[in-house]
Amino acid sequence: MNEPDRPINTFYGFCSLILPGLGQLLQKRIGTAVGFFTLFIVSGFLPVLIVSLLFRDRFTDQPLRVHLIHMFLFAGLFLLFMAAIFWSAVDAAQKPKEKPAEIPGEKQNEKPKEKKGGCSPGCIIVSIVSVGIMVLLLLPNVPCAREAARRMQCSNNLKLIALAMHNYHDQYRSLPPAFTVDKDGQPLHSWRVLLLPYLEQGQLYDEIRLDEPWDSEYNSQFHSRVLSAFQCPSGRRADVSASQAGQSPELQRNDLNCHYSVVVGKPTIFPGSEPVHRGQISDGTSNTILVVERMFPVCWMDPTHEITFNDACLGVNTNVYGLGSIHTGGCNVAMADGSVTFISNTIKPEILKAMLTKVGGENATVP
Repeated sequence: MNEPDRPINTFYGFCSLILPGLGQLLQKRIGTAVGFFTLFIVSGFLPVLIVSLLFRDRFTDQPLRVHLIHMFLFAGLFLLFMAAIFWSAVDAAQKPKEKPAEIPGEKQNEKPKEKKGGCSPGCIIVSIVSVGIMVLLLLPNVPCAREAARRMQCSNNLKLIALAMHNYHDQYRSLPPAFTVDKDGQPLHSWRVLLLPYLEQGQLYDEIRLDEPWDSEYNSQFHSRVLSAFQCPSGRRADVSASQAGQSPELQRNDLNCHYSVVVGKPTIFPGSEPVHRGQISDGTSNTILVVERMFPVCWMDPTHEITFNDACLGVNTNVYGLGSIHTGGCNVAMADGSVTFISNTIKPEILKAMLTKVGGENATVP
């Protein structure tokens, strides 16, 4: 006799539409259910969890191109996931095949082969493709994670520089001047040279002839010396084009290896060759900028190309001679109290100007 047909179970199909594998599990298809549950975890839950935990604070800073890549990858993953759900629903709702009728008088010596459980080849293929989509989804964020590490190292460099300035202040009762001058008032050396003993570079400091200009024949041998404390890891990786420096031949050198500067001007902490002590910062050390990242690098010994107050007030990443960095969205700055903060490209000019002045009477805070 033929086995009576089993009607299509719409309940199991509906369960499979809600959660892939649930309809299979209710019908005791353990192998297929495990396969679909694994597919759900791998293709649906893990990518969202990993991306949200590791890169939740990086997506807002990404350009439109990266956002579009993420959107298309998520769309592809969603379509594959829905295809797997639909596949599960159809498999749960389909009718079983009829058993062939027994022929009278014929012996049934062989037992029918049992159907092995497990995932179908199609399910395995969809799982593999979903894992591939997950990998492709995470690959664009690898550079983001590396840039986050470089930005953190840049922040640590600024903290070291700020600490060195405070140690200099403890010894000389003032911060280092923006540059030293000779008897005729001509710049000799940058503030970075004066900080060498406080950055574990005392031997290099002793080798430099402080009574000669920074670009004298003797002192020029130190121009290409690489000091990690004065190099931003992100800026070091960026290609520097001489055309970016405009018509300034001084900024078309081969030894542009420093990405940090002070802002020179009468309202700032560094009016020039005159040193300033902490008591003169009436706006408060936590509200006043000490050291900044610069958009275009200079030679670390160069005392003639610090950022001017007027160029700095133009904004962040708006002027090749002003504040800026290769970091997405802004640049790091060290405050006079030794802390480091990140200033956005969208900072208001009046707030930036208030942070650069030491006696303006403003109560400026980073938005």
